[in-house]
Amino acid sequence: MTRRRSSYSRSRGSSRSRSGGYSRSKSYAEERVERLTWVFLVLAIAGVQILQQGGMVLPNWTIPFAGCVVLLGSGMYQYSKRWRVAPTTWLAGALLAGMTLINLYISPGSSFLGISLIVFAGVILMGLLTGET
Repeated sequence: MTRRRSSYSRSRGSSRSRSGGYSRSKSYAEERVERLTWVFLVLAIAGVQILQQGGMVLPNWTIPFAGCVVLLGSGMYQYSKRWRVAPTTWLAGALLAGMTLINLYISPGSSFLGISLIVFAGVILMGLLTGET
C-alpha cells in the first residue's frame, strides 16, 4: 500500500509543485467554507425576495448589505484561520459595502439589485473557475 503524501510541508503549509513553484491543496474545511459562502449569497438574495413577495417592504440597501456581510465575514473567517482568501472576495465585499453606503447616504432611491446580482454571480463564477472564493 502506498503512503499518501501530505500536501503541507513543515515550514509554510505548502509543497513544491512540479513547476518549481509552491502550491497548496485546500483542506476539506477550507472548501466547505467557500461553498457555504456561495450558499449564503444565494440565500441572501432568496430570503430578501421571499420577504418582499410576502408584502414586507425592505430598504434598497438590504441586498448589497447582505452580500457585503456574507463576503467580508467569510473573508475574515478564512483569514483568521490563516487560509488563503481570494482577492475577488475582498473586492466584491468592498464594492457591495460601497453600494450600501451610497444607498444609505447619497442616493436612497437607487436600486442596486441588478449590480448586486452581477457581483454575486461573478464571485461564484470566479470561485468555480479558479477554485478560490
